[in-house]
Amino acid sequence: MYRYLIIESKKDITNDESMIISLFSEFIDFTKKETDNHAIHLFYTQEVDVSFSEVILNIMSDTLSDLRIYVSYRFDSEKELQEHLLLTKKKMSSIPFIKHVHLDDKTILRESLENIDDILRKHILRKYAADPIILQSIKVYLESNQNTSVASKKLYIHRNTLVQRLDKFNQVTGFDVRIFLDAYLVYHLLK
Repeated sequence: MYRYLIIESKKDITNDESMIISLFSEFIDFTKKETDNHAIHLFYTQEVDVSFSEVILNIMSDTLSDLRIYVSYRFDSEKELQEHLLLTKKKMSSIPFIKHVHLDDKTILRESLENIDDILRKHILRKYAADPIILQSIKVYLESNQNTSVASKKLYIHRNTLVQRLDKFNQVTGFDVRIFLDAYLVYHLLK
């Protein structure tokens, strides 16, 4: 399982780079780090139970800097992670800096609802972008007002099968379509 963080600054981040990296290294074992003038990319493989929003807000108050952080979901391969990283950086550049301190795929999708293209669709849906059975199951579930009993009847499948499909989708994408906001975002992807 591969994950990454992007810590981005409005101004040159090199002055605060060592402090930021040392702070994050207290609770994350990094496999790799990359930096440029305005961002630090930290790559890691373990699960972390830390509120990145609180950490970045503390750093902002200590350094008096404007920062924002992107926290990725997990990936099965480094290749997937690198593709995701490139698209994420592109999408982040179109989001006004002061609008969000903490970013994730849900925030990027919410900000991009007007301009959903196939690249973003594949980026969010991951391996399910080409799986018509899962996508149809989710669409029918959402169009059935998130009612598993009604949706499973329409799909001619057992209710537990539908629940398993929804769980698998959540595990891979990080979007739980049983939660209204996630369902709203995913429905716009499937239209």
